[in-house]
Amino acid sequence: DGRNACDHIGFCFQGCKSGAKWSTLYVEIPKAEATGRLELRAECMALRIEHDDGGRASAVVYADKAGRHHRQRARAVCLAGNAIETPRLLLNSASARFPEGLGNDHGQVGRHYMRHMSGFLWAEFERPVHMSRGTPVCGLINDECHNDPARGFVGGIYMMTEALGLPYFAAFSQPFGWGRAVSRDIERYRYLTGCWFCGEDMPQSDNRVSLDPSERDVFGLPVPHLHVDDHANEFAMKNYGFKRVRALYAAAGARRMLEQQPLPSSHNIGTARMSADPREGVCNRWGQVHEVANLFISDGSAFPTAGAANPTLTIVALAIRQADHLAAALRAGSL
Repeated sequence: DGRNACDHIGFCFQGCKSGAKWSTLYVEIPKAEATGRLELRAECMALRIEHDDGGRASAVVYADKAGRHHRQRARAVCLAGNAIETPRLLLNSASARFPEGLGNDHGQVGRHYMRHMSGFLWAEFERPVHMSRGTPVCGLINDECHNDPARGFVGGIYMMTEALGLPYFAAFSQPFGWGRAVSRDIERYRYLTGCWFCGEDMPQSDNRVSLDPSERDVFGLPVPHLHVDDHANEFAMKNYGFKRVRALYAAAGARRMLEQQPLPSSHNIGTARMSADPREGVCNRWGQVHEVANLFISDGSAFPTAGAANPTLTIVALAIRQADHLAAALRAGSL
């Protein structure tokens, strides 16, 4: 698309300074606006989805940045609010016809929340590494991404050499730590590199997003309540992941290693998952909600399982696939 190659200036998590990195924000959205067929309404929040007497989605009620409410009619509605806000919107759209929320006739909306098992290990070398000069994820090892129950767990792990900025390292290398040990690690930053490993976690029905019984947002709507229990499979996978990363850095000559305290990944997936049987999920293979024919799930909420890889490109691929399906249905007049 005419973007220049990566300049390896680092700190990509804070935004690409040279415009080389792909992002929906400044690639697809400007292209879509240039067609004249997209209207982007920024700083708005969807409050509920309305439906007609036949149970089809008919409109979205939203609030603009000033808090004014608007009602946007629609032939089809696609939800892409992430795996927490998407089920929240479905549940907050309950009606007399759908008393438990849209798409929730079988109680599946919000269930099977997943976020990936993860761990992080820092390694210190004798000579400078300067990890911040490259891209954050400058290497990917897929040797452990297959399923091999003989390792003591189900699912796979990706290991990624990851260069995180100094502010992140200072804050999270030893959370709540202070003193000489922490300051020494900060001073040795240029001798450090990191490896993050990401593994598949299990879809558990009770790991779910529900509506909080008492807390409300500024619009008076129940906020999402997230419940997550770890699975024994994740502990076994994490222990194995640390073992393999330690072996990797030992082979590379690391003089010291530091395990970072585990943090949940930001990969919110599940909660409105695909299923062939409407009793076991929320949408079909096209992301089409089983009980509402013109309502679609267009984000990671549709994932039935987590896999081991970062989910963004799979979400993009599913969205492109869904868009083609939706365009064909609209042309055919079946929606």
